[in-house]
Amino acid sequence: MNLNYNAIILSGLPVSGKSTLARRLSEIYDWPVHSFGDLWREKWSGRYPNGEVTFEEFWRGTTIEENHQMNIEAVEMFKEGKGIIDTRYTLYFKDLPFLFAFITAPLDIRAKRAKDSGKYVGKSLSDIVSILKEREQDELTFGGKLLGEGYDYRDPKHYHLGINSGNLTVEQEVSLVTGLVGLATIS
Repeated sequence: MNLNYNAIILSGLPVSGKSTLARRLSEIYDWPVHSFGDLWREKWSGRYPNGEVTFEEFWRGTTIEENHQMNIEAVEMFKEGKGIIDTRYTLYFKDLPFLFAFITAPLDIRAKRAKDSGKYVGKSLSDIVSILKEREQDELTFGGKLLGEGYDYRDPKHYHLGINSGNLTVEQEVSLVTGLVGLATIS
């Protein structure tokens, strides 16, 4: 089977390792990384530079129209280009020649990663577990509103590859992606 992808879409659970994998794949393929989460964080920090509203609260308040428009613009931007894209709502990209990979990890591992990153200063592991559960539920609920009731971004049918990063090194994850597509088949 000859696979030919223009880009790699990484989706997954909060703090599952998407950004780390995206950076490493970017080094290998010399492609830019585009993160929807980073785009939303830029908007959040512009509106709330003093952090008076948490990112989670801000994101919960974004509209369907804002999210839909961001996804439509991204589809247009990536139709011809190369890149690594970090997004939850891959359905927008389903007709493009992209490799779709879903990244997961057990909740306790994701919470420890989040705590170790320094992102949740002053939060206990149990606080972070609660935050991650709430984020996942928010993303699931929002996906249903955005793409239709019953849409679940976690459903394996939306992906070519599933990776549980819980007990893998980044290099092992990279090997799974490059092994599936092969370095020479991505053009």
